[in-house]
Amino acid sequence: MKTHTILASILFTAVAVPTVALAEYGDTTTFIGQPLYGHNVSRTAAIFDFPEDVAFSPSGYLYIADTFNHAIRKISPGGTVTTVAGNGGYGSKNGSVSKARFAYPRGIDVTDTAIFIADSGNNAIRKIRGTKVKTIISGLNAPEDVQVFDTTLYILDTGNGKILKSNRKGGNLTTVTSDLSDPKKMDISSDGQYAYIANTGTYQVIRVNLSTGEKLVIAGTGSSGDVTGSCSTAKFNNLWGIYMADDNTLYVSDGNGFTDSIKKITLSGCTVETFASDNNMVSVNFPRGIDAKDGYMYVVSTGISIIQKYNLSDADDDVLYAGANRFNTKDADPLLTGNPKSMVLSLDKNWIYFSENNMIRKMAKKNPTSATLIAGNVIDNYAPNDTDTRYGAEARFSDPLSITLSLDGNFLYVVDRNNHRIRKVDIESGGVSYLTGAGEINSTGDDNGYADGERCPDTRELDVDGCAYFFRPAASVLSEDGNYLYVADAGNHAIRRVTVGESGYGDVVTIAGNGTAGFVNGTGTSATFNTPTGITMSNDGETLYVADRENHAIRAIDISSSEVTTLVGTGSAGYQDADFDHAVLSYPESLTMGANGKIYFSEVGSQRIRLINFTQGVTKLVAGSGTQGYRNSDRERAKFNNPKGLLKLKKKLLVAELYNDTIRSISTAGTEPYTDPAPVVTGLCSASTCTVSKSWSTDGTLSITVEGSGFRYGAKGYAGNYEATVYVSSENAVVFRMPMSSMPAGTYTVRIQNSDGQYDDLSNALVITN
Repeated sequence: MKTHTILASILFTAVAVPTVALAEYGDTTTFIGQPLYGHNVSRTAAIFDFPEDVAFSPSGYLYIADTFNHAIRKISPGGTVTTVAGNGGYGSKNGSVSKARFAYPRGIDVTDTAIFIADSGNNAIRKIRGTKVKTIISGLNAPEDVQVFDTTLYILDTGNGKILKSNRKGGNLTTVTSDLSDPKKMDISSDGQYAYIANTGTYQVIRVNLSTGEKLVIAGTGSSGDVTGSCSTAKFNNLWGIYMADDNTLYVSDGNGFTDSIKKITLSGCTVETFASDNNMVSVNFPRGIDAKDGYMYVVSTGISIIQKYNLSDADDDVLYAGANRFNTKDADPLLTGNPKSMVLSLDKNWIYFSENNMIRKMAKKNPTSATLIAGNVIDNYAPNDTDTRYGAEARFSDPLSITLSLDGNFLYVVDRNNHRIRKVDIESGGVSYLTGAGEINSTGDDNGYADGERCPDTRELDVDGCAYFFRPAASVLSEDGNYLYVADAGNHAIRRVTVGESGYGDVVTIAGNGTAGFVNGTGTSATFNTPTGITMSNDGETLYVADRENHAIRAIDISSSEVTTLVGTGSAGYQDADFDHAVLSYPESLTMGANGKIYFSEVGSQRIRLINFTQGVTKLVAGSGTQGYRNSDRERAKFNNPKGLLKLKKKLLVAELYNDTIRSISTAGTEPYTDPAPVVTGLCSASTCTVSKSWSTDGTLSITVEGSGFRYGAKGYAGNYEATVYVSSENAVVFRMPMSSMPAGTYTVRIQNSDGQYDDLSNALVITN
């Protein structure tokens, strides 16, 4: 007689999912947002997502590599924006333009018959001709530009630091030059003799002879800075786009988020001057690709996802040419979100507050159709004076990665990542105030310091004695009594405690970790983490759980003792749902505790949502195929692209999905199934029963073969109450070594138990004789 069961006597019968509408466990839909919005709209109403390049066609259409929308768009001479190919989902698919998929297209050039794309994420050059998309060159290393001159195709193979050439059909590749350093964009002289390169890694503009490969530095000293004047002494911060005008004047885009500009390089006499800049960052913000037509230059301002138009004869004659707002944000008709990161439920459970695009907005929990701003602005920055409260759109954040509701429900605590500070938002008024933290603002630099201490408003300097310093903190959770905010200080590899009660307001102490990356369990500062990015708390308020991203683990901290242990994760990246000792994770980032006592966590490494079931002692899949992309489907076929913050509601789990610009909804109705099928034991020794003699054993053990299906590495085996040593040969067979010297003659039930706790018994299948 056979029996099929699982640990803890929990039974589950697999049911096929005929349609997503039936809402089986793990079925995934879109709650709000769209990966790509704006087809057949005016150029100023179109929404782009970090576009990086533009190119005019001979007929006057402006084509756009809409990089984070994974799409190719175009603007007609009349000003209408349409999508040429791609639908907003990440992927790699040729064929019809309506079904094609791209992965971060970063460079584009257009001829009278075709469009050529540097499809960076797919390490390929793609070609659109008519209504078809085709890969013509593969095996590159993150190419970021492609240019056509006559019949020759030139490729900037950025990851390899090379210029390659081929023909328009993608024939044999040859190397023009090598040893470039992070080259971003190139333009070719009108005679086809030279390519001018924005060689970002050395902060220089370089000219390459396309016949000989010889390189010549045109401008830049080789070190970063913002210096105009002679080409030999000029300095650039972050070269990116480059364009050669008809008069042989070069224009380059240069910017690091602080000193962004378009520079003009006059080759005759070789001087560098600033052509255009904007201290307010509303027209020039991380400028990248450049092209020009009819005396006007068009610059992609990637940081705010717009295209700015300049009169080449007068830079003050400029206008917003295309782009409505950054990152797909739209309040209604339809409700759109861009790069959402964190969500929290209001105290009355009627509203969802969410962070995105350097803003915090709110929407109804049930069937939201619109959202309203609480505080923030798409332009990242920081208020000049910490003693001033800034309200609504006047407030500034720089990547508010996490929000946490105060105990009374009136405030939000904001982890302001690139400002290295914790902020406080009055939900009703939209007022944003300083809570704690010191050092640099709006910075992703190498280090902002690590120190416990007091709140130090208006302190921009580093290493000020007595001040608390964070370095790119990532998440927070509130203590049960509401007096403390626990912060995952990712850049400092530590867990910090911020006092938010009246006594000691803004004081910061470290409860675990010591500022050094590592993977060591221990107490307090003797323990180490490696980029902790998520944090949640047990429902009894006694334990913190931390997503230890670079250690591929979930760690536990006993709040009363500060003892750190590893709950799940081996320290190596991978994917396996199993018991806590054998489960393998891949870059877990965010996590939340459900009212049911289960931890839900997002993984950017596997593009999945998973959970920890404490009752069964295992991890399980909530949703995700493991393939990056965008697809609403059942539990095992749904696709995500960089899932971040999570919000557990009664029968669903909301997922803030960074790169698809959506919030997804996953059904959690019922009991979650195991990720893999249970093992099935069908026979021993190629039969339904197997008889062996103790006399056959020469060393006190004896091995037989157990047949069946669904066997996994790490499985255990038992003959009655005796544990056997198991070697998994395949999913259909294991070698079963028994401790014969300890086993009396008799009849035994054989069990195979997988590492996720599921097992199967074959009753009375083994007979041992003397």
